[in-house]
Amino acid sequence: MANSFKSLLWSNIVAAFAGSSTEALGAAIVNDLFFLHERGSKMGLYMNAIAGGNTVGPLVCGFIATNLSWRWHKWIAAILTALNFLTILLLVPETRYTREYIKGAGVAICPSNDKIVMADEKHLRPKSSNRILHQEVKNTWRQELSLWSGVSETSLVKLFLRPWPMVVYPAVIYAFLCYSISLVITIAVNILNPFVLQAPPYNWSPQINGLINIPGLLGNLIGAWAGGDLVDMWCRWRTRKMLGIYEPETRLYLVGIPLVITTAGCLVFGYGVQNALSWVSLFFGYGMISIALTAMPTITIAYVSDCAFPVNSDVLLLVNGLKNIVAFGFLFGVIPWAEEAGFVRAFGTLAGVFAGIVGIGAVLLVIWGASIRHTSAQWRVILE
Repeated sequence: MANSFKSLLWSNIVAAFAGSSTEALGAAIVNDLFFLHERGSKMGLYMNAIAGGNTVGPLVCGFIATNLSWRWHKWIAAILTALNFLTILLLVPETRYTREYIKGAGVAICPSNDKIVMADEKHLRPKSSNRILHQEVKNTWRQELSLWSGVSETSLVKLFLRPWPMVVYPAVIYAFLCYSISLVITIAVNILNPFVLQAPPYNWSPQINGLINIPGLLGNLIGAWAGGDLVDMWCRWRTRKMLGIYEPETRLYLVGIPLVITTAGCLVFGYGVQNALSWVSLFFGYGMISIALTAMPTITIAYVSDCAFPVNSDVLLLVNGLKNIVAFGFLFGVIPWAEEAGFVRAFGTLAGVFAGIVGIGAVLLVIWGASIRHTSAQWRVILE
């Protein structure tokens, strides 16, 4: 039980190490289980689950802390985490399945049903050298629960070091920066809104303050749909129009949706706070900002996965790790920055940085992305 702020801080640091380890895993599972033309929509569902920590959590925490205590918030989180751990341990053994792989080449589309097929994705290699596939002995459910079932032969040191060199790939840099700035803007609202809404002229109680996350939740849902299902529909249409030729950069065209809406949302929220406007303006501003929190990572992570499918697990681990470092560093400076610069200037700056990273990066990759991918494919930076 935490008896000081320092012990509470360290408990959160320890929990963050465990919690962050799941972020890249979920995205990698999406890439393993679903086809190219489904990847965006399923990635959107996953990003909604991740983003729920920034919206659903604060939405209910105010009621829990006010009616029970802040300690009960931690107990409830512990109970839910334990249930989640048991569910994964007992019911998801396929995540530890070891495959043998072969690599094909190229991208094709089946004209009969318009389903996009990635011929360079990993496929199961038959273990027999002839054309007859032998039935393998399946492990029992108890054998699958063994601590050594599916354990990689690669050393932990190499697993830790392997993703880092891939930070030189432009697609990875773009995904990391887009995810980081989208998360940073959302964190800024989450941290600053209690200082605004619980002070004059609003004077909201902590539990009512949590209701600002309702538009945040709605924004996440819209963003996940725009970055997932809508992008998938756009990619299918473009692929048919290009006679079956699919390019990963096709996904980047629709970053224009969060680019416009979130940039405007930053200005709406900043001016709303600075001029003490109605809480409605703050709600609309936060909802518009929240669209980027799911739309941008859904689009860019799917794009990175298309560009580097054979090593997508390592790439996604790197992207998620780097954006968490950026978010952690931003936490320490956002409050004094907003107090000194003012909300209009602070959120105007965030809007400009967001628009610059998302817009300029997308234009460069749409124009030169294919050439960059062909060139970077020759780089020897991936640790085998």
